[in-house]
Amino acid sequence: MSRQVAVDEAVQVAARILPSGEVVVKAFDWQGSRHDVTAHGRRWEERTEGGRLRCFLVQTQNLSSFELRWDPAEDQWRLYQAWLVNLV
Repeated sequence: MSRQVAVDEAVQVAARILPSGEVVVKAFDWQGSRHDVTAHGRRWEERTEGGRLRCFLVQTQNLSSFELRWDPAEDQWRLYQAWLVNLV
């Protein structure tokens, strides 16, 4: 069972931009830990007043899922929300 959490915090992300322009998220740092991405889900763009955001759903080894948002104009990443798996 997972628990949805609204986060909206700036995070450091390790990502690779392929020659095709596709962005592949490898890992991100949050709450003092590095979270390695093991699976990629949906990707989409959202328009904002200041431009556009590229959004990514990713999953980590413990099967928690995260929505990361990247502002290419500012080169800034935010962890927008998370679906955390209870490890009980």
